[in-house]
Amino acid sequence: MYTTLDHDASFTAKVVERLAASWDHRVAVRQPRLDLTQYCDDSIPEFPISMVPFWDDEDFAPLPHADKLRFLGAAWVAYNEKAMYLEDEIVQPLCSLLLKRRLPGTGDARLKQALAQIQVDEQFHILMCLEVCHCARERHRLGDLEVPEPLVGVAQRARLAAARDEREAAIVRLAYASVAEMSINAYLTQVSTDLSIQPLNRINTDLHRRDEAAHGTGFHEIVGSVYRALDAPGQAAFAAEIAAALDVFTTPDTTAWHAILAHLAVPHRERILARLDARNEGVRLSRDYATLRSLFDELGIAGLA
Repeated sequence: MYTTLDHDASFTAKVVERLAASWDHRVAVRQPRLDLTQYCDDSIPEFPISMVPFWDDEDFAPLPHADKLRFLGAAWVAYNEKAMYLEDEIVQPLCSLLLKRRLPGTGDARLKQALAQIQVDEQFHILMCLEVCHCARERHRLGDLEVPEPLVGVAQRARLAAARDEREAAIVRLAYASVAEMSINAYLTQVSTDLSIQPLNRINTDLHRRDEAAHGTGFHEIVGSVYRALDAPGQAAFAAEIAAALDVFTTPDTTAWHAILAHLAVPHRERILARLDARNEGVRLSRDYATLRSLFDELGIAGLA
Protein backbone atom coordinates (compact mmCIF):
# COMPACT_ATOMS: atom_id res chain seq x y z
CA MET A 1 0.00 0.00 0.00
CA TYR A 2 2.57 2.59 1.08
CA THR A 3 5.63 1.38 -0.80
CA THR A 4 4.09 -0.22 -3.89
CA LEU A 5 5.55 1.43 -6.98
CA ASP A 6 4.13 1.91 -10.46
CA HIS A 7 4.72 4.17 -13.45
CA ASP A 8 1.68 6.45 -13.19
CA ALA A 9 3.61 9.54 -12.07
CA SER A 10 4.43 12.51 -14.31
CA PHE A 11 6.57 15.26 -12.81
CA THR A 12 9.82 17.21 -13.16
CA ALA A 13 12.27 14.73 -11.66
CA LYS A 14 15.07 17.22 -11.06
CA VAL A 15 12.82 19.46 -8.94
CA VAL A 16 11.63 16.65 -6.68
CA GLU A 17 15.11 15.12 -6.43
CA ARG A 18 16.61 18.49 -5.46
CA LEU A 19 14.01 19.01 -2.72
CA ALA A 20 14.56 15.52 -1.34
CA ALA A 21 18.35 15.81 -1.42
CA SER A 22 18.35 19.16 0.39
CA TRP A 23 15.91 18.09 3.11
CA ASP A 24 18.48 17.09 5.74
CA HIS A 25 20.10 20.53 5.91
CA ARG A 26 17.17 22.69 4.80
CA VAL A 27 14.17 21.99 7.04
CA ALA A 28 13.33 23.34 10.49
CA VAL A 29 13.07 19.90 12.07
CA ARG A 30 16.77 19.32 11.33
CA GLN A 31 17.92 22.65 12.80
CA PRO A 32 18.87 23.43 16.44
CA ARG A 33 15.77 24.15 18.52
CA LEU A 34 14.90 27.71 19.45
CA ASP A 35 15.34 28.59 23.12
CA LEU A 36 11.85 29.69 24.09
CA THR A 37 13.13 31.27 27.31
CA GLN A 38 14.98 33.95 25.35
CA TYR A 39 14.03 36.88 23.12
CA CYS A 40 11.01 37.97 25.22
CA ASP A 41 10.40 41.63 26.01
CA ASP A 42 7.02 42.31 27.64
CA SER A 43 6.82 45.74 26.02
CA ILE A 44 6.96 44.30 22.49
CA PRO A 45 3.72 43.07 20.88
CA GLU A 46 3.28 39.41 19.98
CA PHE A 47 1.52 40.08 16.67
CA PRO A 48 1.63 42.81 13.98
CA ILE A 49 -0.91 45.56 14.58
CA SER A 50 -1.07 45.97 10.79
CA MET A 51 -2.84 42.60 10.61
CA VAL A 52 -5.63 43.62 13.00
CA PRO A 53 -8.37 44.95 10.67
CA PHE A 54 -9.99 47.16 13.33
CA TRP A 55 -6.90 48.48 15.14
CA ASP A 56 -7.92 52.09 14.45
CA ASP A 57 -11.64 51.50 15.03
CA GLU A 58 -13.21 54.26 17.11
CA ASP A 59 -14.22 51.81 19.84
CA PHE A 60 -11.05 49.71 19.80
CA ALA A 61 -8.42 52.46 19.61
CA PRO A 62 -9.10 53.90 23.11
CA LEU A 63 -8.38 50.58 24.88
CA PRO A 64 -5.58 50.72 27.48
CA HIS A 65 -2.14 49.75 26.16
CA ALA A 66 -1.94 46.71 28.44
CA ASP A 67 -5.27 45.43 27.14
CA LYS A 68 -4.07 45.86 23.56
CA LEU A 69 -0.90 43.87 24.29
CA ARG A 70 -3.03 41.06 25.72
CA PHE A 71 -5.30 41.24 22.68
CA LEU A 72 -2.26 40.90 20.40
CA GLY A 73 -1.17 37.88 22.44
CA ALA A 74 -4.55 36.30 21.71
CA ALA A 75 -4.24 37.22 18.02
CA TRP A 76 -0.84 35.49 17.92
CA VAL A 77 -2.39 32.35 19.42
CA ALA A 78 -5.22 32.41 16.87
CA TYR A 79 -2.78 32.94 13.99
CA ASN A 80 -0.79 29.88 14.99
CA GLU A 81 -3.86 27.78 15.66
CA LYS A 82 -5.05 28.46 12.12
CA ALA A 83 -1.65 27.38 10.79
CA MET A 84 -1.88 24.22 12.92
CA TYR A 85 -5.39 23.55 11.60
CA LEU A 86 -4.25 23.84 7.99
CA GLU A 87 -1.41 21.39 8.65
CA ASP A 88 -3.44 18.92 10.71
CA GLU A 89 -6.84 18.91 9.02
CA ILE A 90 -6.11 19.89 5.43
CA VAL A 91 -2.53 19.06 4.38
CA GLN A 92 -1.67 15.99 6.44
CA PRO A 93 -4.82 13.99 5.58
CA LEU A 94 -4.21 14.58 1.86
CA CYS A 95 -0.57 13.47 2.12
CA SER A 96 -1.70 10.30 3.89
CA LEU A 97 -4.24 9.53 1.16
CA LEU A 98 -1.65 10.06 -1.57
CA LEU A 99 0.90 7.84 0.17
CA LYS A 100 -1.76 5.11 0.23
CA ARG A 101 -2.47 5.77 -3.48
CA ARG A 102 -6.12 6.70 -2.97
CA LEU A 103 -5.60 8.89 -6.03
CA PRO A 104 -3.38 8.04 -9.02
CA GLY A 105 -0.12 9.72 -9.98
CA THR A 106 2.01 9.14 -6.88
CA GLY A 107 3.45 5.70 -7.56
CA ASP A 108 7.03 6.94 -7.97
CA ALA A 109 9.43 6.39 -5.07
CA ARG A 110 10.72 9.97 -5.30
CA LEU A 111 7.23 11.44 -4.95
CA LYS A 112 6.53 9.15 -2.00
CA GLN A 113 9.72 10.37 -0.35
CA ALA A 114 8.69 13.99 -0.92
CA LEU A 115 5.25 13.33 0.58
CA ALA A 116 6.74 11.67 3.65
CA GLN A 117 9.20 14.54 4.13
CA ILE A 118 6.35 17.05 3.91
CA GLN A 119 4.45 15.09 6.56
CA VAL A 120 7.44 15.18 8.91
CA ASP A 121 7.81 18.92 8.34
CA GLU A 122 4.13 19.61 8.95
CA GLN A 123 4.06 17.62 12.17
CA PHE A 124 7.07 19.58 13.39
CA HIS A 125 5.38 22.85 12.44
CA ILE A 126 2.46 21.85 14.65
CA LEU A 127 4.91 21.35 17.52
CA MET A 128 6.56 24.72 16.83
CA CYS A 129 3.19 26.50 16.84
CA LEU A 130 2.04 24.60 19.91
CA GLU A 131 5.09 25.68 21.90
CA VAL A 132 4.90 29.38 21.06
CA CYS A 133 1.15 29.35 21.75
CA HIS A 134 1.76 27.89 25.20
CA CYS A 135 4.29 30.64 25.92
CA ALA A 136 1.88 33.38 24.82
CA ARG A 137 -1.04 31.88 26.72
CA GLU A 138 1.02 31.81 29.90
CA ARG A 139 2.39 35.35 29.48
CA HIS A 140 -1.02 36.87 28.75
CA ARG A 141 -3.28 34.70 30.95
CA LEU A 142 -5.04 33.16 27.96
CA GLY A 143 -5.15 29.54 29.10
CA ASP A 144 -8.88 29.11 28.44
CA LEU A 145 -9.10 31.02 25.14
CA GLU A 146 -10.96 28.85 22.62
CA VAL A 147 -10.09 29.52 18.98
CA PRO A 148 -12.91 28.39 16.66
CA GLU A 149 -12.53 26.28 13.54
CA PRO A 150 -11.58 28.53 10.61
CA LEU A 151 -13.94 29.15 7.72
CA VAL A 152 -11.85 27.00 5.36
CA GLY A 153 -12.29 24.03 7.70
CA VAL A 154 -16.05 24.46 7.86
CA ALA A 155 -16.21 24.68 4.07
CA GLN A 156 -14.02 21.61 3.54
CA ARG A 157 -16.12 19.54 5.95
CA ALA A 158 -19.26 20.55 4.07
CA ARG A 159 -17.75 19.50 0.74
CA LEU A 160 -16.53 16.19 2.21
CA ALA A 161 -20.01 15.49 3.58
CA ALA A 162 -21.47 16.08 0.12
CA ALA A 163 -18.97 13.79 -1.64
CA ARG A 164 -20.58 10.73 -3.21
CA ASP A 165 -17.67 8.36 -2.65
CA GLU A 166 -14.11 8.10 -1.31
CA ARG A 167 -12.57 9.17 -4.61
CA GLU A 168 -14.64 12.34 -4.76
CA ALA A 169 -13.75 13.09 -1.12
CA ALA A 170 -10.07 12.61 -1.93
CA ILE A 171 -10.37 15.11 -4.80
CA VAL A 172 -11.96 17.61 -2.39
CA ARG A 173 -8.98 17.17 -0.07
CA LEU A 174 -6.59 17.53 -3.01
CA ALA A 175 -8.17 20.87 -3.92
CA TYR A 176 -8.11 22.36 -0.42
CA ALA A 177 -4.59 21.15 0.33
CA SER A 178 -3.37 22.50 -3.02
CA VAL A 179 -4.56 26.01 -2.21
CA ALA A 180 -3.25 25.80 1.36
CA GLU A 181 0.25 24.58 0.48
CA MET A 182 0.70 26.80 -2.54
CA SER A 183 -0.43 30.00 -0.80
CA ILE A 184 0.44 29.69 2.92
CA ASN A 185 3.89 31.18 2.32
CA ALA A 186 2.40 34.65 1.91
CA TYR A 187 0.39 34.18 5.12
CA LEU A 188 3.61 33.42 6.99
CA THR A 189 5.65 36.17 5.31
CA GLN A 190 3.39 38.86 6.80
CA VAL A 191 4.60 37.92 10.29
CA SER A 192 8.13 36.68 9.53
CA THR A 193 9.16 40.04 8.05
CA ASP A 194 7.56 42.28 10.69
CA LEU A 195 10.28 43.79 12.89
CA SER A 196 7.81 45.33 15.33
CA ILE A 197 6.89 42.04 17.05
CA GLN A 198 8.60 39.70 19.51
CA PRO A 199 11.81 38.45 17.83
CA LEU A 200 11.03 34.86 18.84
CA ASN A 201 7.69 35.00 17.04
CA ARG A 202 9.27 36.39 13.88
CA ILE A 203 12.11 33.83 13.90
CA ASN A 204 9.76 30.93 14.60
CA THR A 205 7.45 31.96 11.77
CA ASP A 206 10.36 32.43 9.37
CA LEU A 207 11.56 28.87 10.02
CA HIS A 208 8.05 27.70 9.15
CA ARG A 209 7.93 29.94 6.08
CA ARG A 210 11.18 28.55 4.65
CA ASP A 211 9.82 25.02 4.81
CA GLU A 212 6.55 26.05 3.21
CA ALA A 213 8.34 27.76 0.32
CA ALA A 214 9.79 24.36 -0.58
CA HIS A 215 6.44 22.66 0.01
CA GLY A 216 4.80 24.95 -2.51
CA THR A 217 7.29 23.79 -5.14
CA GLY A 218 6.87 20.17 -4.10
CA PHE A 219 3.07 20.36 -4.19
CA HIS A 220 3.25 21.91 -7.65
CA GLU A 221 4.87 18.69 -8.86
CA ILE A 222 2.78 16.29 -6.75
CA VAL A 223 -0.60 17.81 -7.62
CA GLY A 224 0.36 18.11 -11.27
CA SER A 225 1.24 14.41 -11.35
CA VAL A 226 -2.07 13.45 -9.73
CA TYR A 227 -4.08 15.64 -12.09
CA ARG A 228 -2.43 14.17 -15.19
CA ALA A 229 -3.21 10.65 -13.97
CA LEU A 230 -6.90 11.39 -13.34
CA ASP A 231 -9.52 10.56 -15.95
CA ALA A 232 -11.51 13.36 -17.57
CA PRO A 233 -14.33 13.34 -14.97
CA GLY A 234 -11.74 13.39 -12.19
CA GLN A 235 -9.95 16.35 -13.75
CA ALA A 236 -13.24 18.21 -14.13
CA ALA A 237 -14.12 17.49 -10.50
CA PHE A 238 -10.74 18.80 -9.33
CA ALA A 239 -11.10 21.99 -11.38
CA ALA A 240 -14.53 22.61 -9.84
CA GLU A 241 -13.40 21.84 -6.30
CA ILE A 242 -10.30 24.01 -6.45
CA ALA A 243 -12.37 26.92 -7.76
CA ALA A 244 -14.66 26.50 -4.74
CA ALA A 245 -11.67 26.23 -2.41
CA LEU A 246 -10.14 29.41 -3.83
CA ASP A 247 -13.41 31.22 -3.17
CA VAL A 248 -13.30 30.18 0.50
CA PHE A 249 -9.61 31.00 0.97
CA THR A 250 -10.13 34.53 -0.37
CA THR A 251 -13.21 35.22 1.79
CA PRO A 252 -12.43 37.31 4.91
CA ASP A 253 -12.74 35.09 8.00
CA THR A 254 -13.68 36.98 11.17
CA THR A 255 -14.49 33.98 13.39
CA ALA A 256 -11.28 34.28 15.41
CA TRP A 257 -11.79 38.02 15.94
CA HIS A 258 -15.29 37.36 17.25
CA ALA A 259 -13.93 34.78 19.70
CA ILE A 260 -11.03 36.93 20.92
CA LEU A 261 -13.09 40.08 21.47
CA ALA A 262 -15.71 38.06 23.36
CA HIS A 263 -13.13 36.22 25.47
CA LEU A 264 -11.45 39.47 26.48
CA ALA A 265 -14.83 41.16 27.02
CA VAL A 266 -13.77 44.13 24.90
CA PRO A 267 -16.32 46.94 25.36
CA HIS A 268 -18.54 47.73 22.37
CA ARG A 269 -17.26 44.66 20.51
CA GLU A 270 -20.61 44.29 18.72
CA ARG A 271 -20.14 47.70 17.11
CA ILE A 272 -16.51 46.94 16.24
CA LEU A 273 -17.49 43.69 14.53
CA ALA A 274 -20.51 45.20 12.79
CA ARG A 275 -18.30 47.84 11.19
CA LEU A 276 -15.75 45.18 10.25
CA ASP A 277 -18.42 43.01 8.62
CA ALA A 278 -19.71 46.02 6.69
CA ARG A 279 -16.21 46.80 5.39
CA ASN A 280 -15.72 43.17 4.37
CA GLU A 281 -18.92 43.03 2.34
CA GLY A 282 -17.96 41.89 -1.17
CA VAL A 283 -14.23 42.03 -0.38
CA ARG A 284 -11.86 39.33 -1.61
CA LEU A 285 -8.54 38.80 0.13
CA SER A 286 -5.39 39.37 -1.89
CA ARG A 287 -3.05 36.37 -1.81
CA ASP A 288 0.11 35.33 -3.65
CA TYR A 289 -1.04 32.55 -5.93
CA ALA A 290 1.96 32.61 -8.28
CA THR A 291 2.79 28.92 -7.72
CA LEU A 292 -0.84 27.87 -8.08
CA ARG A 293 -1.25 30.04 -11.17
CA SER A 294 1.83 28.39 -12.68
CA LEU A 295 0.27 24.98 -12.07
CA PHE A 296 -3.04 26.06 -13.60
CA ASP A 297 -1.25 27.34 -16.69
CA GLU A 298 0.78 24.15 -16.98
CA LEU A 299 -2.30 21.92 -16.69
CA GLY A 300 -4.61 24.10 -18.77
CA ILE A 301 -7.02 24.81 -15.90
CA ALA A 302 -8.95 28.07 -16.21
CA GLY A 303 -10.20 30.16 -13.31
CA LEU A 304 -7.25 31.90 -11.61
CA ALA A 305 -6.88 35.43 -12.89
